[in-house]
Amino acid sequence: MNQVLSQSEVDALLEAVSSGEIEDDMLDEAALGSIEGSVAQTPGATHKRGEVRNYDLTSQDRIFRGKMPMLDVIHEKFCRDFRGILSMDLGRIADIEQHESRLIKCQEFLNSLPLPSCLSVFKMSPLPGNGVVVVDSQFVFTIVDIFCGGSGKSAYRVEGRDFSSIELGILKRIVVSAVKEFGKAWRPVFPCDVEFLRTEINPQFVSIAHPNEVVVCLSSTVDVEGVTGRMKIVFPYSTIEPIRERLSNTFVGEKGELDRMWKNEVRNHLCDTSVELKAVMGQIQMSIGDVLNMKVGDVLTTDRFSDAPLDLLVENKVKYKVESGVVRGYKALQVMKKAPQRGR
Repeated sequence: MNQVLSQSEVDALLEAVSSGEIEDDMLDEAALGSIEGSVAQTPGATHKRGEVRNYDLTSQDRIFRGKMPMLDVIHEKFCRDFRGILSMDLGRIADIEQHESRLIKCQEFLNSLPLPSCLSVFKMSPLPGNGVVVVDSQFVFTIVDIFCGGSGKSAYRVEGRDFSSIELGILKRIVVSAVKEFGKAWRPVFPCDVEFLRTEINPQFVSIAHPNEVVVCLSSTVDVEGVTGRMKIVFPYSTIEPIRERLSNTFVGEKGELDRMWKNEVRNHLCDTSVELKAVMGQIQMSIGDVLNMKVGDVLTTDRFSDAPLDLLVENKVKYKVESGVVRGYKALQVMKKAPQRGR
């Protein structure tokens, strides 16, 4: 059904509205019905107006609001530090260009991987989940050629060829260095132990997340004297979700001498702070009538024995058990032990 009006039909409709033959409300309802009809007849449209649609609360099809500046800072520090390590390992001048971090579906990431692919799985303790370092298949052979003294500019056939144990061993050395530097880059933001686990060739054996889950992709371009290749660090978004607040900050300070000076300054000021101490001899509950009838000589029985230790309150919180006495003519309290804290 064609929903597009001709020019003559549009003119007739406007003339009818101007003359009052058709009310505006009728025109709105007609337009709404036309739109609903077109939606219902559109291929793939399964929901009509007023129809209930199912929503999966476990799905990660959501909008991730705000950026994570610290994640880009971590990636930049990793690229800068790993550049020197890679240059020493290959004996060539290497340069690493950082690309903007992306959030994509895990299935989309897996579908973009060719066969064979060099996938190195790592873990970021104590954060949950595993990540993976992906190096372009063609660039793997280039790295091996350069590592063995070649120019690295020869073309290699990738399709239908698996990596040998020697090639995987050489690449493992490079990836372990990359994982180590990636862990160092995290220290100023969140100290974590990044550990290399294993290397896989088939993407089906790398299940770092559910296909519908969102993963973080940190991509960079590695240039070794004119020979370039892609390297990606991918991990589930759920891995960094517990520390998202830290990654949303725009500044992180370095821990060092300044931190120790600041802690000492705060400690000195806290030690000079005055607090109120109270020793509770005992407690008793009485009615107002009993209090009004009290007279001289009445004896009040408390909830504490005469030889039982007293509670010493610091700012109305029980902190110590003490005994009362007299020292040089002054009433005194002797601390016996710390009072047990509630909830411990």
